[in-house]
Order: sequence, then C-alpha cells, then structure tokens
Amino acid sequence: MTFTYLDQPELFIGVSDEETRCDLCHQQKPCFDAAGFFGEDELAFICPDCLSNGRLYERDSYTCQGDVTELKRQLNEANPALSKADIDDLADQKTLDLEKTTPHLVTWQDWEWPCADGDYARFIGYGSKPLYRQLAGDSDAQSLFEKSLYYTLAEETDAEEVWEDVPKKAIPDYAASSKYSTLFYVFKSLHSDRIITLWDSD
Repeated sequence: MTFTYLDQPELFIGVSDEETRCDLCHQQKPCFDAAGFFGEDELAFICPDCLSNGRLYERDSYTCQGDVTELKRQLNEANPALSKADIDDLADQKTLDLEKTTPHLVTWQDWEWPCADGDYARFIGYGSKPLYRQLAGDSDAQSLFEKSLYYTLAEETDAEEVWEDVPKKAIPDYAASSKYSTLFYVFKSLHSDRIITLWDSD
C-alpha cells in the first residue's frame, strides 16, 4: 500500500479489520475510515484503491489541508523564472494531489500539512527519541529534533524543554500513539534528507 505523502498507512492509519462497503466503488473490502474527512460530501468509508486512484477528485471531500502559502513561497524561491500564475498552478496541483489522495492522518488538533523543498513532505512516523536517534545517524538526536521543528512552531516553542516530552520508547503504530496526550509527527522531504516535526496535544 503506497501513498506519496504518507508512509506505511497500514500502521499509521489502519484499515477496517472486516471488509466494509466503500462509498465510492461500492465493493466490500478493507477500507479507511472516512468520517474525519473535510468538505461538504460526507463519506463513511473509502478503500485504498479509490483513494490512491484519485476518486476524491469527483467529490467535495479532502483528507487534510496543505500549507499552500509556504509551498508557493518555496516554489517561487526555487523557480524565480516562473510567473506567479505558473507558481499558483503548480502549487494548486500539488495541493490537490496531497488533499485528495493521501490517507487521513488522525491528529489531536487540525494543522496544515508541512512542505519542504518545494513539495509537501511525507509523514514517516510518530516522533520518539529512538526514531530521532535513528534519523540522526552519527549526529545528535536532540539537535536534529530542534532543527526539525516546522516554522509555524519554531518561534513559539522552547525546543530544549519540549525535547523532554518526546517519548523515550518508539511508537510503532496508531494504536500505540493513542496512549499519549502529546504527539510528535515526523515528516521527511521527498527531495532531500530534511526532517520536519509538528507536535500537538489533546
């Protein structure tokens, strides 16, 4: 099960244990819960095939909200020769791809999906000290965490203090994440090794 902007949805999103009727193809199969989607069209379930194949383009329904303002800024910075209209078109297409074909990531609060290097980043897991150590390699895990805080959080967050709240044990899946009142969401750029962290609380 592969999605551009979300890694291992079977772990971090989960599909129904029993076959359920997909609201779009009307087949009985394992499905994602669609009750948390945004938009006017209410859906109960959507199968991975319908989601990845872009069936939400037919509906006023989307799974998340991208940080389109920051995306346009990054695209403009990387492509100064492009016109504003071209930048807007490129950003709008990437945003539609994100919002219409990405599984719905359940979070404590609503926030905009982060971007890096002129594209939306890929969710790779829940932040924990073991995960940051793995991502840091030979570098310092705490330093990686502090540098990874998304710009929307960086100025208002005491990164050193918040590091103390990062779980000491790995969080392998969505079921394990529900035990925490504060969660860290880790993303990786599609085009570099850059790591981005968002966090929220219940």
